[in-house]
Amino acid sequence: MTNLKSRILMTACVAFAGATGMTSSASAASSSAIYGGGSSLVAPYFRQAGDCYGAETPLIIAGTPPTFLSPPLFDYTGNKAQNCATMQIKPTLTINYISTGSGTGVAGLFSHDPTKYGEIDAQGDFYPSVQYGLSDAGLAQSDDQIWNNGGTEHGVTVVCDGCTPGQGQYPNPLQYYGPLVQFPFSVDPVTFAYNSTYEKILNGDGSITSYHFNLKFARADGSGGLRLDATTYCEIFNGQITNWNQIPKSLNGNQSLQDPNDHGTFSVPLQIVGRSDSSGTTSIFYRHLATVCASLAGNQYAAAGGTTLPATLIGATYNVSNPNYPPVNGETPGKFTIVANSSGVAQYLAFTAVPNGSNGNNGANAIVLGRIGYLGPDYALPYVLNTGANNYNLNTATLKNSKGQWEAPTPATALKAFGTVLPPQSNANGTYCESCQTNGLRSQPWAWAQPISNSSPLGNPSATGSYPVVGTTNFLSYTCFATSASLAAVNGYNVYLNTKPINDDPKAGILATSGLAPLPSNWRVAINGTFMNNTNSLGLNFGQAQTTPGACSVSGVVGG
Repeated sequence: MTNLKSRILMTACVAFAGATGMTSSASAASSSAIYGGGSSLVAPYFRQAGDCYGAETPLIIAGTPPTFLSPPLFDYTGNKAQNCATMQIKPTLTINYISTGSGTGVAGLFSHDPTKYGEIDAQGDFYPSVQYGLSDAGLAQSDDQIWNNGGTEHGVTVVCDGCTPGQGQYPNPLQYYGPLVQFPFSVDPVTFAYNSTYEKILNGDGSITSYHFNLKFARADGSGGLRLDATTYCEIFNGQITNWNQIPKSLNGNQSLQDPNDHGTFSVPLQIVGRSDSSGTTSIFYRHLATVCASLAGNQYAAAGGTTLPATLIGATYNVSNPNYPPVNGETPGKFTIVANSSGVAQYLAFTAVPNGSNGNNGANAIVLGRIGYLGPDYALPYVLNTGANNYNLNTATLKNSKGQWEAPTPATALKAFGTVLPPQSNANGTYCESCQTNGLRSQPWAWAQPISNSSPLGNPSATGSYPVVGTTNFLSYTCFATSASLAAVNGYNVYLNTKPINDDPKAGILATSGLAPLPSNWRVAINGTFMNNTNSLGLNFGQAQTTPGACSVSGVVGG
Protein backbone atom coordinates (compact mmCIF):
# COMPACT_ATOMS: atom_id res chain seq x y z
CA MET A 1 0.00 0.00 0.00
CA THR A 2 2.87 2.36 0.76
CA ASN A 3 4.43 1.64 -2.63
CA LEU A 4 1.07 2.24 -4.33
CA LYS A 5 0.64 5.57 -2.56
CA SER A 6 4.16 6.66 -3.46
CA ARG A 7 3.73 5.69 -7.10
CA ILE A 8 0.44 7.59 -7.36
CA LEU A 9 1.77 10.73 -5.71
CA MET A 10 4.92 10.71 -7.86
CA THR A 11 2.91 10.47 -11.07
CA ALA A 12 0.32 13.16 -10.38
CA CYS A 13 -0.63 15.25 -13.38
CA VAL A 14 -3.76 17.31 -14.17
CA ALA A 15 -6.64 17.02 -11.68
CA PHE A 16 -9.86 18.79 -10.83
CA ALA A 17 -9.99 20.69 -7.57
CA GLY A 18 -13.51 21.32 -6.36
CA ALA A 19 -16.25 21.93 -8.87
CA THR A 20 -15.49 25.15 -10.66
CA GLY A 21 -12.70 24.31 -13.08
CA MET A 22 -9.33 22.76 -13.75
CA THR A 23 -6.17 23.25 -11.76
CA SER A 24 -2.70 21.78 -12.13
CA SER A 25 -1.33 19.58 -9.37
CA ALA A 26 1.94 20.42 -7.69
CA SER A 27 3.69 17.49 -9.33
CA ALA A 28 4.93 17.70 -12.89
CA ALA A 29 3.21 15.68 -15.57
CA SER A 30 4.55 12.15 -15.75
CA SER A 31 4.62 9.42 -18.33
CA SER A 32 4.40 6.57 -15.83
CA ALA A 33 0.71 6.12 -15.01
CA ILE A 34 -2.90 6.34 -16.16
CA TYR A 35 -5.91 6.24 -13.86
CA GLY A 36 -9.43 4.89 -14.12
CA GLY A 37 -12.18 3.01 -12.36
CA GLY A 38 -15.62 1.49 -12.74
CA SER A 39 -16.88 -2.02 -13.46
CA SER A 40 -16.34 -4.57 -10.72
CA LEU A 41 -17.55 -7.36 -13.02
CA VAL A 42 -14.27 -7.38 -14.98
CA ALA A 43 -12.00 -5.91 -12.29
CA PRO A 44 -9.94 -9.08 -11.59
CA TYR A 45 -9.36 -9.60 -15.33
CA PHE A 46 -8.52 -5.95 -15.96
CA ARG A 47 -5.98 -5.96 -13.13
CA GLN A 48 -4.32 -9.10 -14.49
CA ALA A 49 -4.16 -7.61 -17.99
CA GLY A 50 -2.79 -4.33 -16.62
CA ASP A 51 -0.06 -6.22 -14.78
CA CYS A 52 0.97 -7.85 -18.06
CA TYR A 53 1.16 -4.62 -20.02
CA GLY A 54 2.59 -2.41 -17.27
CA ALA A 55 4.04 -2.60 -13.78
CA GLU A 56 2.39 -4.81 -11.17
CA THR A 57 0.10 -2.90 -8.82
CA PRO A 58 -2.82 -3.92 -6.57
CA LEU A 59 -6.46 -3.89 -7.62
CA ILE A 60 -8.17 -1.31 -5.42
CA ILE A 61 -11.69 -2.16 -4.26
CA ALA A 62 -13.62 0.96 -3.34
CA GLY A 63 -14.53 1.42 0.31
CA THR A 64 -13.76 3.52 3.37
CA PRO A 65 -11.02 2.53 3.70
CA PRO A 66 -10.46 0.73 0.40
CA THR A 67 -9.22 -2.83 0.24
CA PHE A 68 -6.58 -4.33 -2.02
CA LEU A 69 -6.37 -7.49 -4.09
CA SER A 70 -3.35 -8.89 -5.90
CA PRO A 71 -4.58 -11.34 -8.55
CA PRO A 72 -2.10 -14.01 -9.67
CA LEU A 73 0.28 -12.80 -12.35
CA PHE A 74 -0.75 -14.40 -15.63
CA ASP A 75 1.41 -16.88 -17.48
CA TYR A 76 0.35 -17.18 -21.10
CA THR A 77 1.86 -20.24 -22.78
CA GLY A 78 0.14 -19.97 -26.16
CA ASN A 79 1.39 -18.40 -29.37
CA LYS A 80 3.62 -15.41 -28.48
CA ALA A 81 3.92 -16.59 -24.89
CA GLN A 82 4.28 -14.09 -22.06
CA ASN A 83 4.92 -14.82 -18.42
CA CYS A 84 3.75 -11.62 -16.76
CA ALA A 85 5.74 -12.38 -13.61
CA THR A 86 8.94 -11.77 -15.56
CA MET A 87 7.88 -9.66 -18.53
CA GLN A 88 5.76 -6.56 -18.96
CA ILE A 89 5.35 -4.75 -22.27
CA LYS A 90 5.79 -1.30 -20.67
CA PRO A 91 7.37 -1.92 -17.25
CA THR A 92 7.66 1.82 -16.49
CA LEU A 93 3.91 2.36 -16.98
CA THR A 94 1.26 1.67 -14.32
CA ILE A 95 -2.36 1.00 -15.27
CA ASN A 96 -4.15 2.06 -12.09
CA TYR A 97 -7.69 0.75 -11.58
CA ILE A 98 -10.24 0.99 -8.78
CA SER A 99 -13.25 -1.30 -8.71
CA THR A 100 -16.16 1.03 -7.90
CA GLY A 101 -19.12 -0.17 -9.98
CA SER A 102 -19.97 0.98 -13.49
CA GLY A 103 -22.04 3.98 -12.42
CA THR A 104 -19.14 5.51 -10.53
CA GLY A 105 -16.87 4.79 -13.48
CA VAL A 106 -19.18 6.86 -15.68
CA ALA A 107 -19.46 9.63 -13.07
CA GLY A 108 -15.69 9.83 -12.74
CA LEU A 109 -15.23 10.19 -16.49
CA PHE A 110 -17.95 12.80 -17.04
CA SER A 111 -16.73 14.94 -14.14
CA HIS A 112 -13.04 14.23 -14.60
CA ASP A 113 -13.02 14.48 -10.83
CA PRO A 114 -10.96 11.57 -9.42
CA THR A 115 -12.49 12.01 -5.97
CA LYS A 116 -15.64 10.38 -7.40
CA TYR A 117 -13.77 7.08 -7.22
CA GLY A 118 -13.15 7.50 -3.51
CA GLU A 119 -9.98 7.09 -1.49
CA ILE A 120 -7.21 4.95 -2.92
CA ASP A 121 -5.38 4.25 0.34
CA ALA A 122 -5.87 4.36 4.10
CA GLN A 123 -4.32 7.83 4.29
CA GLY A 124 -7.28 9.39 2.48
CA ASP A 125 -5.51 10.11 -0.80
CA PHE A 126 -7.22 10.23 -4.18
CA TYR A 127 -6.17 9.64 -7.76
CA PRO A 128 -4.59 12.70 -9.37
CA SER A 129 -6.48 12.46 -12.68
CA VAL A 130 -8.86 10.43 -14.85
CA GLN A 131 -7.95 8.91 -18.22
CA TYR A 132 -10.63 6.24 -18.61
CA GLY A 133 -13.57 4.39 -17.07
CA LEU A 134 -15.11 0.95 -17.53
CA SER A 135 -18.84 0.23 -17.65
CA ASP A 136 -20.93 -2.87 -18.37
CA ALA A 137 -23.93 -0.57 -18.93
CA GLY A 138 -23.70 0.94 -22.39
CA LEU A 139 -24.01 4.72 -22.68
CA ALA A 140 -26.94 5.79 -24.86
CA GLN A 141 -27.48 8.69 -27.25
CA SER A 142 -28.91 10.74 -24.38
CA ASP A 143 -25.70 10.23 -22.41
CA ASP A 144 -23.61 11.44 -25.33
CA GLN A 145 -25.83 14.52 -25.61
CA ILE A 146 -25.08 15.33 -21.96
CA TRP A 147 -21.35 14.98 -22.67
CA ASN A 148 -21.67 17.39 -25.57
CA ASN A 149 -24.33 19.84 -24.40
CA GLY A 150 -24.56 19.60 -20.62
CA GLY A 151 -26.91 17.92 -18.18
CA THR A 152 -26.78 15.46 -15.29
CA GLU A 153 -25.18 12.02 -15.64
CA HIS A 154 -25.02 9.58 -12.71
CA GLY A 155 -25.30 12.46 -10.27
CA VAL A 156 -22.72 14.61 -12.07
CA THR A 157 -23.88 17.91 -13.58
CA VAL A 158 -21.80 19.19 -16.49
CA VAL A 159 -22.49 22.53 -18.15
CA CYS A 160 -22.98 23.45 -21.79
CA ASP A 161 -20.10 24.19 -24.14
CA GLY A 162 -18.80 27.66 -23.28
CA CYS A 163 -20.75 27.90 -20.02
CA THR A 164 -19.14 28.58 -16.65
CA PRO A 165 -19.69 25.88 -13.99
CA GLY A 166 -21.61 26.86 -10.88
CA GLN A 167 -21.20 25.42 -7.42
CA GLY A 168 -21.17 21.63 -7.59
CA GLN A 169 -21.00 21.62 -11.40
CA TYR A 170 -18.26 20.59 -13.81
CA PRO A 171 -16.90 21.98 -17.09
CA ASN A 172 -18.26 20.74 -20.39
CA PRO A 173 -16.42 17.48 -21.30
CA LEU A 174 -16.59 17.99 -25.07
CA GLN A 175 -15.15 21.48 -24.74
CA TYR A 176 -12.15 20.34 -22.70
CA TYR A 177 -11.51 16.73 -23.77
CA GLY A 178 -13.07 16.26 -27.18
CA PRO A 179 -15.72 13.70 -28.19
CA LEU A 180 -16.76 10.83 -25.93
CA VAL A 181 -15.25 7.44 -26.79
CA GLN A 182 -17.00 4.12 -26.04
CA PHE A 183 -16.28 0.63 -27.32
CA PRO A 184 -16.52 -2.92 -25.87
CA PHE A 185 -13.54 -5.10 -25.02
CA SER A 186 -15.13 -8.20 -23.46
CA VAL A 187 -18.31 -10.27 -23.71
CA ASP A 188 -19.60 -11.10 -20.23
CA PRO A 189 -21.91 -13.86 -19.05
CA VAL A 190 -23.59 -12.88 -15.79
CA THR A 191 -23.97 -15.91 -13.55
CA PHE A 192 -26.56 -16.85 -10.97
CA ALA A 193 -24.18 -17.75 -8.16
CA TYR A 194 -24.84 -19.69 -4.96
CA ASN A 195 -23.04 -21.88 -2.44
CA SER A 196 -23.42 -25.63 -2.84
CA THR A 197 -23.59 -26.07 0.95
CA TYR A 198 -26.96 -25.30 2.52
CA GLU A 199 -26.54 -26.56 6.11
CA LYS A 200 -23.74 -27.12 8.61
CA ILE A 201 -24.32 -29.08 11.86
CA LEU A 202 -22.05 -29.16 14.90
CA ASN A 203 -21.77 -32.75 16.13
CA GLY A 204 -21.27 -33.86 19.73
CA ASP A 205 -17.64 -34.75 19.09
CA GLY A 206 -16.91 -31.26 17.74
CA SER A 207 -16.87 -32.26 14.09
CA ILE A 208 -19.07 -30.53 11.52
CA THR A 209 -21.36 -32.19 9.00
CA SER A 210 -22.16 -30.25 5.85
CA TYR A 211 -25.11 -30.88 3.56
CA HIS A 212 -25.01 -29.93 -0.11
CA PHE A 213 -27.61 -29.42 -2.79
CA ASN A 214 -28.20 -32.70 -4.60
CA LEU A 215 -27.74 -31.86 -8.27
CA LYS A 216 -28.83 -34.33 -10.90
CA PHE A 217 -26.85 -32.44 -13.55
CA ALA A 218 -23.82 -31.40 -11.56
CA ARG A 219 -20.81 -30.37 -13.63
CA ALA A 220 -17.80 -32.64 -13.47
CA ASP A 221 -15.49 -29.82 -12.35
CA GLY A 222 -17.56 -29.07 -9.23
CA SER A 223 -18.56 -25.60 -10.40
CA GLY A 224 -22.32 -26.12 -10.06
CA GLY A 225 -25.06 -27.19 -12.41
CA LEU A 226 -28.27 -26.23 -10.64
CA ARG A 227 -30.76 -26.00 -13.50
CA LEU A 228 -33.08 -23.01 -13.67
CA ASP A 229 -35.49 -22.06 -16.43
CA ALA A 230 -36.78 -18.55 -17.02
CA THR A 231 -40.10 -19.21 -15.32
CA THR A 232 -38.33 -20.27 -12.14
CA TYR A 233 -35.65 -17.61 -11.95
CA CYS A 234 -38.19 -14.92 -12.79
CA GLU A 235 -40.11 -16.04 -9.71
CA ILE A 236 -36.92 -16.21 -7.63
CA PHE A 237 -35.70 -12.73 -8.51
CA ASN A 238 -39.18 -11.23 -8.25
CA GLY A 239 -39.32 -12.49 -4.68
CA GLN A 240 -42.03 -15.11 -5.31
CA ILE A 241 -39.91 -18.18 -4.53
CA THR A 242 -38.49 -17.83 -1.03
CA ASN A 243 -37.48 -21.41 -0.19
CA TRP A 244 -35.27 -23.83 -2.06
CA ASN A 245 -37.91 -26.54 -1.67
CA GLN A 246 -40.15 -24.49 -4.02
CA ILE A 247 -37.83 -25.00 -7.00
CA PRO A 248 -39.58 -27.56 -9.23
CA LYS A 249 -38.13 -31.06 -8.99
CA SER A 250 -38.69 -31.39 -12.73
CA LEU A 251 -35.68 -29.10 -13.30
CA ASN A 252 -33.49 -31.48 -11.29
CA GLY A 253 -34.33 -34.75 -13.02
CA ASN A 254 -37.46 -35.18 -10.87
CA GLN A 255 -35.43 -35.46 -7.70
CA SER A 256 -35.22 -33.25 -4.62
CA LEU A 257 -32.37 -30.83 -4.05
CA GLN A 258 -32.08 -32.26 -0.54
CA ASP A 259 -28.79 -33.99 0.25
CA PRO A 260 -29.50 -37.78 0.40
CA ASN A 261 -27.73 -37.90 3.76
CA ASP A 262 -29.95 -35.19 5.20
CA HIS A 263 -32.96 -36.97 6.72
CA GLY A 264 -34.66 -33.96 8.22
CA THR A 265 -37.35 -31.80 6.67
CA PHE A 266 -35.95 -30.02 3.61
CA SER A 267 -36.63 -26.34 4.15
CA VAL A 268 -33.91 -23.87 3.21
CA PRO A 269 -34.87 -20.18 3.06
CA LEU A 270 -33.83 -18.72 -0.29
CA GLN A 271 -32.39 -15.23 0.03
CA ILE A 272 -31.71 -13.13 -3.06
CA VAL A 273 -28.61 -10.91 -3.07
CA GLY A 274 -27.84 -7.98 -5.38
CA ARG A 275 -25.97 -4.75 -5.82
CA SER A 276 -26.57 -1.56 -3.85
CA ASP A 277 -24.54 0.65 -6.20
CA SER A 278 -25.21 1.75 -9.76
CA SER A 279 -23.95 -1.36 -11.50
CA GLY A 280 -23.40 -2.54 -15.04
CA THR A 281 -23.73 -6.13 -13.82
CA THR A 282 -27.18 -5.16 -12.55
CA SER A 283 -28.02 -3.61 -15.93
CA ILE A 284 -27.23 -6.88 -17.77
CA PHE A 285 -29.19 -8.89 -15.21
CA TYR A 286 -32.08 -6.37 -15.24
CA ARG A 287 -32.24 -6.24 -19.06
CA HIS A 288 -32.60 -10.00 -19.28
CA LEU A 289 -35.30 -10.20 -16.62
CA ALA A 290 -37.17 -7.29 -18.21
CA THR A 291 -37.23 -9.37 -21.40
CA VAL A 292 -38.05 -12.87 -20.18
CA CYS A 293 -40.22 -12.04 -17.14
CA ALA A 294 -42.61 -9.67 -18.92
CA SER A 295 -45.50 -12.15 -18.82
CA LEU A 296 -45.05 -13.00 -15.12
CA ALA A 297 -47.80 -11.66 -12.92
CA GLY A 298 -46.13 -9.25 -10.51
CA ASN A 299 -42.98 -8.77 -12.59
CA GLN A 300 -41.02 -5.78 -11.25
CA TYR A 301 -38.45 -5.34 -14.05
CA ALA A 302 -39.39 -2.52 -16.43
CA ALA A 303 -38.70 -2.68 -20.16
CA ALA A 304 -36.46 0.39 -19.99
CA GLY A 305 -33.95 -1.50 -17.86
CA GLY A 306 -31.84 -0.01 -15.09
CA THR A 307 -28.47 0.04 -13.38
CA THR A 308 -30.07 -0.36 -9.96
CA LEU A 309 -32.57 -2.95 -8.80
CA PRO A 310 -36.31 -2.17 -8.73
CA ALA A 311 -37.04 -0.21 -5.54
CA THR A 312 -39.93 -2.55 -4.72
CA LEU A 313 -37.49 -5.46 -4.40
CA ILE A 314 -34.83 -3.82 -2.24
CA GLY A 315 -34.50 -4.95 1.36
CA ALA A 316 -31.69 -4.72 3.90
CA THR A 317 -28.11 -3.59 3.22
CA TYR A 318 -25.02 -5.64 4.06
CA ASN A 319 -21.83 -3.89 5.14
CA VAL A 320 -18.75 -5.79 3.97
CA SER A 321 -16.90 -4.78 7.14
CA ASN A 322 -19.17 -7.15 9.08
CA PRO A 323 -19.37 -10.94 9.13
CA ASN A 324 -21.87 -12.37 6.65
CA TYR A 325 -23.66 -14.39 9.34
CA PRO A 326 -26.01 -13.95 11.18
CA PRO A 327 -28.02 -12.28 8.41
CA VAL A 328 -28.20 -8.51 8.42
CA ASN A 329 -30.93 -6.84 10.45
CA GLY A 330 -34.09 -6.42 8.47
CA GLU A 331 -33.33 -9.08 5.87
CA THR A 332 -36.65 -9.94 4.24
CA PRO A 333 -37.68 -13.04 2.25
CA GLY A 334 -38.56 -12.03 -1.28
CA LYS A 335 -36.44 -8.86 -1.23
CA PHE A 336 -32.80 -8.40 -2.18
CA THR A 337 -30.21 -7.97 0.49
CA ILE A 338 -28.00 -5.43 -1.26
CA VAL A 339 -24.26 -4.77 -1.05
CA ALA A 340 -21.76 -2.65 -2.98
CA ASN A 341 -19.39 -4.16 -5.55
CA SER A 342 -19.20 -7.66 -6.99
CA SER A 343 -16.75 -8.65 -4.28
CA GLY A 344 -19.36 -7.67 -1.69
CA VAL A 345 -22.03 -9.84 -3.32
CA ALA A 346 -19.63 -12.78 -3.41
CA GLN A 347 -18.79 -12.26 0.27
CA TYR A 348 -22.44 -12.33 1.31
CA LEU A 349 -23.23 -15.39 -0.83
CA ALA A 350 -20.43 -17.40 0.74
CA PHE A 351 -21.21 -20.02 3.39
CA THR A 352 -18.21 -19.22 5.57
CA ALA A 353 -20.10 -19.37 8.88
CA VAL A 354 -19.32 -22.27 11.20
CA PRO A 355 -21.68 -23.41 14.01
CA ASN A 356 -20.01 -23.39 17.42
CA GLY A 357 -22.89 -23.96 19.84
CA SER A 358 -22.07 -20.92 21.96
CA ASN A 359 -24.01 -17.74 22.57
CA GLY A 360 -21.32 -15.69 20.84
CA ASN A 361 -20.16 -15.57 17.24
CA ASN A 362 -22.54 -17.78 15.28
CA GLY A 363 -24.19 -19.10 18.42
CA ALA A 364 -25.84 -22.20 16.96
CA ASN A 365 -25.49 -25.95 16.65
CA ALA A 366 -26.82 -25.81 13.09
CA ILE A 367 -26.77 -23.13 10.42
CA VAL A 368 -29.05 -23.21 7.39
CA LEU A 369 -28.14 -20.82 4.59
CA GLY A 370 -29.28 -20.58 0.97
CA ARG A 371 -28.40 -17.34 -0.81
CA ILE A 372 -28.37 -16.70 -4.55
CA GLY A 373 -27.28 -13.63 -6.49
CA TYR A 374 -25.79 -12.42 -9.76
CA LEU A 375 -22.06 -12.11 -10.44
CA GLY A 376 -19.48 -12.09 -13.18
CA PRO A 377 -17.97 -15.56 -13.73
CA ASP A 378 -14.57 -14.41 -12.48
CA TYR A 379 -15.91 -14.43 -8.88
CA ALA A 380 -17.15 -18.05 -8.96
CA LEU A 381 -15.88 -21.52 -9.80
CA PRO A 382 -14.12 -22.57 -11.96
CA TYR A 383 -12.73 -19.22 -13.13
CA VAL A 384 -12.07 -17.76 -9.69
CA LEU A 385 -9.24 -20.28 -9.41
CA ASN A 386 -7.47 -18.27 -12.12
CA THR A 387 -8.47 -14.73 -11.09
CA GLY A 388 -7.89 -15.15 -7.36
CA ALA A 389 -10.87 -12.88 -6.65
CA ASN A 390 -11.89 -14.90 -3.57
CA ASN A 391 -11.80 -18.40 -2.04
CA TYR A 392 -15.54 -18.78 -1.43
CA ASN A 393 -16.11 -21.81 -3.74
CA LEU A 394 -19.28 -20.33 -5.19
CA ASN A 395 -21.18 -22.38 -7.76
CA THR A 396 -23.21 -21.15 -10.73
CA ALA A 397 -26.50 -22.24 -12.27
CA THR A 398 -27.04 -23.72 -15.71
CA LEU A 399 -29.81 -21.78 -17.47
CA LYS A 400 -32.33 -22.73 -20.15
CA ASN A 401 -31.99 -20.46 -23.16
CA SER A 402 -34.56 -19.29 -25.72
CA LYS A 403 -33.90 -22.40 -27.82
CA GLY A 404 -34.71 -24.69 -24.91
CA GLN A 405 -31.05 -25.63 -24.40
CA TRP A 406 -29.33 -25.87 -21.04
CA GLU A 407 -26.17 -23.76 -21.07
CA ALA A 408 -23.52 -22.98 -18.47
CA PRO A 409 -21.93 -19.50 -18.24
CA THR A 410 -18.73 -19.89 -20.26
CA PRO A 411 -16.78 -17.74 -22.72
CA ALA A 412 -17.98 -19.95 -25.58
CA THR A 413 -21.69 -19.68 -24.71
CA ALA A 414 -21.37 -15.93 -24.12
CA LEU A 415 -19.76 -15.49 -27.53
CA LYS A 416 -22.58 -17.48 -29.14
CA ALA A 417 -25.03 -15.00 -27.64
CA PHE A 418 -23.10 -12.00 -28.90
CA GLY A 419 -22.25 -13.41 -32.31
CA THR A 420 -25.21 -11.91 -34.17
CA VAL A 421 -24.40 -8.34 -33.06
CA LEU A 422 -22.30 -6.44 -35.62
CA PRO A 423 -20.15 -3.33 -35.12
CA PRO A 424 -21.44 -0.06 -36.55
CA GLN A 425 -20.84 0.84 -40.21
CA SER A 426 -19.04 -2.43 -40.95
CA ASN A 427 -19.22 -5.35 -43.30
CA ALA A 428 -19.24 -8.90 -41.93
CA ASN A 429 -15.45 -8.81 -41.46
CA GLY A 430 -15.50 -5.57 -39.49
CA THR A 431 -14.05 -3.51 -42.31
CA TYR A 432 -15.40 0.02 -42.60
CA CYS A 433 -18.41 0.25 -44.92
CA GLU A 434 -19.74 3.77 -45.36
CA SER A 435 -23.17 2.65 -46.59
CA CYS A 436 -23.63 -0.10 -43.95
CA GLN A 437 -25.61 1.97 -41.46
CA THR A 438 -28.10 -0.57 -40.07
CA ASN A 439 -26.13 -0.76 -36.81
CA GLY A 440 -25.45 2.97 -36.58
CA LEU A 441 -22.48 5.16 -37.48
CA ARG A 442 -18.96 4.78 -36.15
CA SER A 443 -19.03 8.41 -35.09
CA GLN A 444 -21.95 7.67 -32.73
CA PRO A 445 -20.60 6.46 -29.35
CA TRP A 446 -23.93 4.83 -28.48
CA ALA A 447 -23.76 2.62 -31.60
CA TRP A 448 -20.79 0.72 -30.11
CA ALA A 449 -22.68 -0.62 -27.06
CA GLN A 450 -26.02 -2.32 -26.59
CA PRO A 451 -28.73 -0.39 -24.72
CA ILE A 452 -29.71 -1.39 -21.20
CA SER A 453 -33.36 -1.74 -22.27
CA ASN A 454 -34.97 -4.95 -23.44
CA SER A 455 -34.90 -3.63 -27.01
CA SER A 456 -31.40 -5.10 -27.27
CA PRO A 457 -31.02 -8.52 -28.95
CA LEU A 458 -28.90 -9.41 -25.92
CA GLY A 459 -32.02 -9.18 -23.74
CA ASN A 460 -32.73 -12.81 -24.61
CA PRO A 461 -30.22 -14.07 -27.19
CA SER A 462 -31.67 -16.20 -29.98
CA ALA A 463 -28.56 -18.01 -31.23
CA THR A 464 -28.19 -21.75 -30.76
CA GLY A 465 -25.86 -22.58 -27.88
CA SER A 466 -26.04 -19.16 -26.26
CA TYR A 467 -26.03 -18.45 -22.55
CA PRO A 468 -29.02 -16.17 -21.93
CA VAL A 469 -27.66 -13.46 -19.58
CA VAL A 470 -24.93 -11.64 -21.50
CA GLY A 471 -23.53 -8.13 -21.98
CA THR A 472 -20.26 -6.36 -22.69
CA THR A 473 -17.85 -4.28 -20.69
CA ASN A 474 -17.04 -1.03 -22.44
CA PHE A 475 -13.93 1.11 -22.39
CA LEU A 476 -14.92 4.74 -21.84
CA SER A 477 -12.63 7.64 -22.49
CA TYR A 478 -12.29 10.86 -24.45
CA THR A 479 -10.59 11.65 -27.72
CA CYS A 480 -7.95 14.20 -26.71
CA PHE A 481 -5.11 13.79 -24.20
CA ALA A 482 -2.98 16.50 -22.66
CA THR A 483 0.36 14.76 -23.09
CA SER A 484 1.91 12.42 -25.60
CA ALA A 485 2.67 10.07 -22.71
CA SER A 486 -0.99 9.70 -21.69
CA LEU A 487 -1.99 9.27 -25.32
CA ALA A 488 0.63 6.58 -25.88
CA ALA A 489 -0.40 4.75 -22.70
CA VAL A 490 -4.13 4.65 -23.45
CA ASN A 491 -3.66 3.88 -27.13
CA GLY A 492 -0.96 1.27 -26.58
CA TYR A 493 -2.83 -0.54 -23.83
CA ASN A 494 -5.96 -0.78 -25.96
CA VAL A 495 -3.98 -2.13 -28.93
CA TYR A 496 -2.58 -4.74 -26.54
CA LEU A 497 -6.06 -5.68 -25.24
CA ASN A 498 -7.59 -5.70 -28.70
CA THR A 499 -4.99 -7.45 -30.85
CA LYS A 500 -2.67 -9.70 -28.84
CA PRO A 501 -3.18 -13.48 -28.41
CA ILE A 502 -2.68 -13.21 -24.65
CA ASN A 503 -6.07 -11.48 -24.59
CA ASP A 504 -7.98 -12.83 -27.58
CA ASP A 505 -7.01 -16.52 -27.30
CA PRO A 506 -10.52 -18.04 -26.82
CA LYS A 507 -9.30 -20.77 -24.46
CA ALA A 508 -5.99 -19.82 -22.88
CA GLY A 509 -6.07 -16.01 -22.89
CA ILE A 510 -6.57 -13.79 -19.86
CA LEU A 511 -10.20 -13.07 -20.76
CA ALA A 512 -11.14 -16.70 -21.35
CA THR A 513 -9.53 -17.96 -18.15
CA SER A 514 -11.52 -15.30 -16.29
CA GLY A 515 -14.76 -16.70 -17.74
CA LEU A 516 -15.13 -13.79 -20.17
CA ALA A 517 -15.05 -13.92 -23.95
CA PRO A 518 -12.86 -11.88 -26.28
CA LEU A 519 -14.76 -9.93 -28.90
CA PRO A 520 -15.31 -11.56 -32.29
CA SER A 521 -12.59 -10.70 -34.80
CA ASN A 522 -14.86 -8.35 -36.77
CA TRP A 523 -15.34 -6.18 -33.69
CA ARG A 524 -11.62 -6.09 -32.98
CA VAL A 525 -10.93 -5.05 -36.58
CA ALA A 526 -13.52 -2.26 -36.37
CA ILE A 527 -12.32 -0.96 -32.99
CA ASN A 528 -8.65 -0.99 -33.84
CA GLY A 529 -9.17 0.69 -37.19
CA THR A 530 -11.44 3.38 -35.77
CA PHE A 531 -9.97 4.37 -32.41
CA MET A 532 -6.34 3.25 -32.31
CA ASN A 533 -4.90 3.23 -35.83
CA ASN A 534 -7.30 5.44 -37.81
CA THR A 535 -6.88 3.10 -40.78
CA ASN A 536 -10.26 4.25 -42.08
CA SER A 537 -9.26 7.96 -41.93
CA LEU A 538 -12.39 8.85 -39.97
CA GLY A 539 -10.59 11.08 -37.49
CA LEU A 540 -12.18 9.28 -34.52
CA ASN A 541 -8.89 8.00 -33.12
CA PHE A 542 -7.25 8.97 -29.84
CA GLY A 543 -5.11 12.10 -30.25
CA GLN A 544 -3.17 14.79 -28.42
CA ALA A 545 -4.80 18.11 -27.70
CA GLN A 546 -3.73 20.94 -30.02
CA THR A 547 -1.45 18.53 -31.90
CA THR A 548 -3.71 15.98 -33.61
CA PRO A 549 -5.77 17.53 -36.44
CA GLY A 550 -9.54 17.44 -36.15
CA ALA A 551 -11.46 17.43 -32.88
CA CYS A 552 -8.31 17.75 -30.78
CA SER A 553 -7.29 20.98 -32.48
CA VAL A 554 -10.50 22.81 -31.62
CA SER A 555 -9.93 25.94 -29.55
CA GLY A 556 -10.27 25.26 -25.83
CA VAL A 557 -9.53 21.51 -25.94
CA VAL A 558 -6.79 20.80 -23.39
CA GLY A 559 -7.12 17.04 -22.93
CA GLY A 560 -6.82 15.04 -19.75
